[in-house]
Amino acid sequence: MTSRQLPLLIGVDRYVLRACGKRSIPAVLVYGSKWRDIGLPDLPDCVTPVFAEDECSPEAVLSALTRAGLAGKRFSSVTTTNEFAIVNAALLAQALGCAGLPPAVAVRFRDKFIQKHIVRTHGIPTARSVIIEDVQDDADIELPFDAGVIKPVTGAATRQAATVRSTEDLREAVRRFRSEGGPARTFVLEEFQQGDEWLIDGVLHDGEILFSSVAEYTQPCLTTVESQAPLQIRRFDPITEAWTYRLAEPIVRAALKALGLTDGIFHMELFHQDGKVVFSECAARRGGALVHEEIECKFGVDLGEAALSLAIGEQPDAAVRQRPGFVGTTFITSPPGILFDAPSYEKVMSLPDIEYVMLAHSVGASLPSSISDTTKRVGQVMIRTETLEQFYKRSEEVLTWFADHITVVPAGLKIRELRAMQPALGHDTRLLASYRREDR
Repeated sequence: MTSRQLPLLIGVDRYVLRACGKRSIPAVLVYGSKWRDIGLPDLPDCVTPVFAEDECSPEAVLSALTRAGLAGKRFSSVTTTNEFAIVNAALLAQALGCAGLPPAVAVRFRDKFIQKHIVRTHGIPTARSVIIEDVQDDADIELPFDAGVIKPVTGAATRQAATVRSTEDLREAVRRFRSEGGPARTFVLEEFQQGDEWLIDGVLHDGEILFSSVAEYTQPCLTTVESQAPLQIRRFDPITEAWTYRLAEPIVRAALKALGLTDGIFHMELFHQDGKVVFSECAARRGGALVHEEIECKFGVDLGEAALSLAIGEQPDAAVRQRPGFVGTTFITSPPGILFDAPSYEKVMSLPDIEYVMLAHSVGASLPSSISDTTKRVGQVMIRTETLEQFYKRSEEVLTWFADHITVVPAGLKIRELRAMQPALGHDTRLLASYRREDR
């Protein structure tokens, strides 16, 4: 093993780390404050962890590497799965003289306005968009479309996004974003797209798509957030639903070429209506939720293994070993309050057709009063069934089962209300006291 096969990983990707351990590939992992607080997963011996205050900052990462004695190390590449660290990884690769996304390409995959402008310039159908340079400005903003969607120009997970159907809707959304005091100030206003929202996840090497999978959200992400519904994804079967792949493939290939991505894992979203597909957006990283597990379950392709191969300059193994049936994920939501009790992994896995479960919160966590973006959930469950009807039926059954097996204590209860809840929580309502006394 030579030093040129040492990838620099920015941010924790447990699938890539698993692949490092499986293949005994040494790597340096730079991780930020989030993972410092929640705790790193078990790392293989071949991975060297380095803490940086901010994994999205070139200054923080270079300083941390220098303090760790790695300033002169020759890395094979710099990669990340952290959406917000993509440009940083590209700049670091350039600074360190190793493989990675060119910074100009990285920007295209982060800035939604630039991305759509490039795609439209290449004749690929996509929504019109305009830039709102600073939502803190007092200038009145007009809605140039019949309906639109406003969101941060470098945002993710449908955070701070809203559907607007009039100029007053638009101005109200801007006022709300100002009052929330979030870090985003530059927003993009896009023409509203009708139709089903599809997602395409794949592996690209030397400009060739080695593998891709088409899936759908049961309803568009923004609709899911605005309706406070649990997010659901299900994979299309490339045999019984081959028409979805035929429709998606030309747009996927053209968009990746236009944006300049030649190597990497990608996550693209499209809108489909009446047999026509239009581009929505694309990320130069693996998709979130349980995308990795869905693809591994349905197709036998390990995206973490593929990402590691690309990071060390090898062609990924993207051979498909397809399983029959329908695979998808449903998010588990809950009422707001304090999480008091949740079912064990063993209990969830004992339910019919459950292939994978991830519970996201520890007991004692404060659960939000509303779903603000597509990262909000108590857990995620992946399901595999023989028919599509069974998949949707099982998804509803899982949501109902969880509602009966999660105990949430509403926040802000008065003493009287808390005492009334004690029997339901398994506690005695009497004053709990004891006194040991020895009479002499």
